[in-house]
Amino acid sequence: MTGKDKVKDIEFKNYLKKLKGLLKPGDMGDERDSGSSEELDPDRIYSALLRATKERELFLTALNNAVDSFHLADGKGNILFVNKTFADRSHMAREDVIGKNVADMPYKPSGVLLAIKEKRRLSFMQHGVGGDAIATTVPVLDEDGEVRLCVSNARFINELELLSRYYTTQRGKGGAAPAPGISTTPELSSSDESMQKLYDFAKQIAAADSGVLITGETGTGKSVLAKYIHENSPRSKKKFVELNCAAIPESLIESELFGYETGAFTGAQKGGKPGLFEAADGGTLFLDEIGDMPLQLQPKLLHALQNKTITRVGGTRQIPVNVRIITATNKNLENLVKEGLFRNDLYYRINIVPISIPPLRERKSDITPLINSFVDRFNKHYNQSAAIDDGAMKLLNLYKWPGNIRELENMIERLLVTNKSGIITEWDLPNNIRIMTDSDDDSGIHVSKLMPLKDALEAVEGELVRMAFKDGASTYDVARKLKISQSGASRKYLKYVKNAPLSD
Repeated sequence: MTGKDKVKDIEFKNYLKKLKGLLKPGDMGDERDSGSSEELDPDRIYSALLRATKERELFLTALNNAVDSFHLADGKGNILFVNKTFADRSHMAREDVIGKNVADMPYKPSGVLLAIKEKRRLSFMQHGVGGDAIATTVPVLDEDGEVRLCVSNARFINELELLSRYYTTQRGKGGAAPAPGISTTPELSSSDESMQKLYDFAKQIAAADSGVLITGETGTGKSVLAKYIHENSPRSKKKFVELNCAAIPESLIESELFGYETGAFTGAQKGGKPGLFEAADGGTLFLDEIGDMPLQLQPKLLHALQNKTITRVGGTRQIPVNVRIITATNKNLENLVKEGLFRNDLYYRINIVPISIPPLRERKSDITPLINSFVDRFNKHYNQSAAIDDGAMKLLNLYKWPGNIRELENMIERLLVTNKSGIITEWDLPNNIRIMTDSDDDSGIHVSKLMPLKDALEAVEGELVRMAFKDGASTYDVARKLKISQSGASRKYLKYVKNAPLSD
């Protein structure tokens, strides 16, 4: 071996030692003599670093999906890390927070500075732009007894009050129903103030026996709200019976609702069959998509609601029924009344207590809690431990969700069952979510005039490249995001970013 080769060998070993220095004791498995060829094996060091990186990503993903606000500061109070909840609640971008001192943050008092001074765990009430919170700060001491880090978390008072009210209600009923946010019904989880008021109102009117008309777009959770009203009503121990008026052929809706007698029609079973009104006797009958109720059947439904009696198809006997009617629709019933497609007297009869559920795009703060609830549900169902990283979570929050909660639920299930790595990234998302703009009409790329296809493709490519290089991203990061080679990313940087012509 020449002298030059020996120098290179020493430099390479020193490089491996530096890499190994990034690892914790035990990361490479069994301990070996320092400097041995096995301990400095490049493949083993690379594998250990890769494992450590994946563990770090999984840990950070877990923190960013936590319900509590969380941040980490050094021994001088400089912020090293904040999770997504912290950023959302403080209405500040994480890159604007990290590096700042806690004394400059918009919440008082600062438990970190006091914990550094007193070197002990503290719990206290904190006030800030995100609302009042109960915060806890724990100092981490080094070997000399000095504060090395401060770990802080906070749970906001409005969330605690919601959980407390729900727990008190369920305990009074003797039930063990789960609370919003940790239930098997994520649709009832909401940090949106308007939705919390809606649930409070629904619980209030549940005690009455009046008809309720729930309106809202498809997938907003109308049937879930109907069940919520039933479960909080005096009828909760009786049946909740549901019929989707749009899913049953017109010729069958009447017999489904009112039942039939022997010989009522060809194929009718001997002895007849009770309908859903009778099945729901004492409980609640939920008529979903009431706007699709056939016009010729509406008078019979109105008669049943007014007189609390029904007549089976093919029969003459009046059968008394005691049911509460809850209806729902995604249509404008007032317009249907004007068009003669829905009876106005039936409309007034069912519209005693109207409740309108806003679409998911109007309550963005609910998207992350819903995602977390669905991830938890499907992880348990499929025996997985998948998580969603920051990039994917950001895009999921930007998407308009025209199918509302149902579309979100189906998307999360799809992502979990098709993912193999355990961490869902933005590249696992479908194109309609990954490639979009923040425009109100959500129509993607906008074209204002005709142009040669080659020019259009070049314009779009340039926009994507500039977007990818935004905030000082490296050519390696851009290559990964755009799924091109690193040399290709360098060439596109020179073309579209560094040497780009000035616009007029």
